[in-house]
Amino acid sequence: MTALWYICGVFIGYLLGNINTAAILARIKGFDIRGRGSGNAGASNALVTMGKGAAVCSALVDILKAFLPVWLLLHVIPLPEGCSHLPVLVGIAVILGHMFPFWMQFRGGKGFASLLGFSLAIDWRFFLVCIAILAILLLTTRYIALATIACAAALPVWHGIGTHDWLETVLLSVLAVVIISKHIQNLRRMKDGTEIKLGEKHKKEADT
Repeated sequence: MTALWYICGVFIGYLLGNINTAAILARIKGFDIRGRGSGNAGASNALVTMGKGAAVCSALVDILKAFLPVWLLLHVIPLPEGCSHLPVLVGIAVILGHMFPFWMQFRGGKGFASLLGFSLAIDWRFFLVCIAILAILLLTTRYIALATIACAAALPVWHGIGTHDWLETVLLSVLAVVIISKHIQNLRRMKDGTEIKLGEKHKKEADT
């Protein structure tokens, strides 16, 4: 019975992660968001390619799709004995579903907004830390990718210190490695000076 909870939870979480609002809005407008701007199927590229309304909508959905299932599992849904790790696993599944959606040939977003939603559900204090990191890095560099990398790296450390749960800390560490690896191209473009900063439009076709 416990295994069934985990299997169903992770599967549902992954499907929720597949709801990529930026990609859906771009499809409605007649283009593939991965072929414009930074090439990322997320809120930051929605801002570049479709404007503030699409970006806000994308960010809110990406946050909520990770926050709601984890929060419900932690505070509303009674879990059977042995399912204490399910909320964290579902949150990870949502983020991975956003990053690797099956209907987009596993080429989705970078996961930052969903990471924020997940963080808010498991520890609101870390969510505030992420917001502070985002604000500082946007003010100094205007690169959202750096905030994503910093928050992804900090999450397992924060969670490990706060909970002493080695299994969840290891799982979150693996998630951090996956998220950071998705930003290698961003780091290369930053080095080359071709990465799109927040508020900028297209720089070069190489950005796509």
